[in-house]
Amino acid sequence: MSFSFDFRLIEVAMELATLEEHLDMIERQIASGAREAQDSFHAQVKALEPEDEGERQLLRHERDYHIEVVLPRVFRNPFLVSLFSVYETSVTEVARLLQERQGKGIALDDIRGGFLKRAKKYYRDVLQFDLSRDNERWKHLVMLLHLRNVVAHTNGRLDVGNDREKLLQIEGVGDKQDFMVVSESVLREKFAAVQAELEDLVARYKEWDTANQA
Repeated sequence: MSFSFDFRLIEVAMELATLEEHLDMIERQIASGAREAQDSFHAQVKALEPEDEGERQLLRHERDYHIEVVLPRVFRNPFLVSLFSVYETSVTEVARLLQERQGKGIALDDIRGGFLKRAKKYYRDVLQFDLSRDNERWKHLVMLLHLRNVVAHTNGRLDVGNDREKLLQIEGVGDKQDFMVVSESVLREKFAAVQAELEDLVARYKEWDTANQA
């Protein structure tokens, strides 16, 4: 295997490690933003007169909306897109390496359909190499794709044609004023599935490549 092949597989591990660091940063930023919103609310309420109940209610609503909707949407939702992108590009790269080593004339891009379906079909039927060996992790990848599509296609809105009820059945996925809001646990869970799948795929490719070189 050439240096470029080795480096690309190392890059997969680098991207996963960076995503994990980014996830930790996201949660720290959300916590910091929530504290700032709370402090701002208390400062503004303190400046109000006792009879300004309407203004107090408005400030409370703004605080809650910022903490419960804006912060998780702005910080967590884009992570779903990045996470699936890393999975997709890594799977595509390993497929390319296998294709070249096997001398196959059909590429992954020649298969039609959504990425997960065509990738699984390509690995199975063309490369004769398992893309995934864990049904539970595969279910998480399917969920991740659904969540990613809502962010990428509708900016997280749940009222513009996506499968709202199916999405809301996912534990940790909520609906806040027609916006999809996901919990930290959703991101951690989906990251763990992607990490385990890619680490397994890369390890099996290396074993296959070593055996075929021998």
